[in-house]
Amino acid sequence: MPAITQTLILGGGISGLLAAWHLRAAGHQVEVWEASDAVGGWAQTLPWPGPDGAPGWLERGPQGLRCARGSALDRLLQDLELPLHPTPSKGHHWLGRGGHRVPSPATLEGLLRAPGLRLGARFRLLGEPLIAAGQDPEETLHAFMARRFGNAFAREWLPALVAGVFAAPPERVGLDALPRLRSLERRGGVLLGSLRAGPERTRHPVGGTGALAKTLAAQLGGVRLNQQALALEARPDGRWRVHGEGLSMDADQVMFALPPGACASLLGPLSPESIRRFQTIPMLNLTIWHSRHPQVPGWERGFSLLIHPQEGRGLLGVLGLPAADPRGRPGLLQVRCFLGGAYAVAPELRTWPGLEAELHRWLPELSPAVQVREETCTGAFPLLEPGHGARVAALAAALPRNLHWVGAARFGPGIAALAEGVAAWARDLAQA
Repeated sequence: MPAITQTLILGGGISGLLAAWHLRAAGHQVEVWEASDAVGGWAQTLPWPGPDGAPGWLERGPQGLRCARGSALDRLLQDLELPLHPTPSKGHHWLGRGGHRVPSPATLEGLLRAPGLRLGARFRLLGEPLIAAGQDPEETLHAFMARRFGNAFAREWLPALVAGVFAAPPERVGLDALPRLRSLERRGGVLLGSLRAGPERTRHPVGGTGALAKTLAAQLGGVRLNQQALALEARPDGRWRVHGEGLSMDADQVMFALPPGACASLLGPLSPESIRRFQTIPMLNLTIWHSRHPQVPGWERGFSLLIHPQEGRGLLGVLGLPAADPRGRPGLLQVRCFLGGAYAVAPELRTWPGLEAELHRWLPELSPAVQVREETCTGAFPLLEPGHGARVAALAAALPRNLHWVGAARFGPGIAALAEGVAAWARDLAQA
């Protein structure tokens, strides 16, 4: 394949910046167009002053960067020399079920202590390493976990864990959404594989999660803000011309780092098959409420609460920042609630008074909020249904020559998944 020297990336979110990082390392001349006035997409740290006007912040997207040692994201953080806060000690991790908080079954201790599991079901959990690896390429998360941990766990506890990560029922999420599970299964099962692979840790950049995008953009250069792509034109010489607001640019290849709907709009009449495939990717809406409350004694290390979807009425989970987190304000507990996704939200939870009443049902220790802020994330969360990997491969193959696509709707939500996916894509491109 002839060397490509000029690449235009449309979208300055994390996926676009990661693509630019890898392409530049491979010798490409790269420019990034971002339609808004800031890079990062949903992964931005936004100012949110305290009640007294003192500086404070909130995360529009992930609270931190969770990754395993040696992963693509871990290597990127080292390459960028991104300053990190010390890893805080872990706070409470709860799951809401039966109207009560119980220890999260995301840990082995929580698994063995999880109420609702009879003695036989607990022995079934311990026998997970003896279960043979599966072969079904379209296996759902529900089917995978039921096969490895038993039907009782998949029925009672898995829905809350999956809703808290993917905002959808485990029956609707394909195993492509968590490729690490397949890898762990091949290493002796999820439990033993996790021990052998080492734990995942959450890193907290100085300046918030949004510092990752800002650092990438600063080291890359060539990022144009407030520059939206309006039309795409195939040139007679095989190159592409992208028309923006007051600017046009020719490039050897164009990279879409945009939501599926925006990709379909730009393709216009160029590739009806690609447009059809983009339009079949479900994108979910989330509502996130941020609030600050008087600190609760004993919760200084923070907390997380995932709620079983049958009981949450659209409230999927709640996170509380540690008291030492610099994004919050001293003496206040900063809380984040996320609602919606593939689940209907009860009408009374669509306003803060109703949501606060629901919070008090699960967290009665919580005092009334002294500050609240709502963030609506429209179409921000992809639903990776069974067979997603095959559909994405067909979509990529249907794109016209030298048009590419990366993003959460391809590789899955979460910065770690994006980092792995974009790194693998870049390697494949270099070998093509």
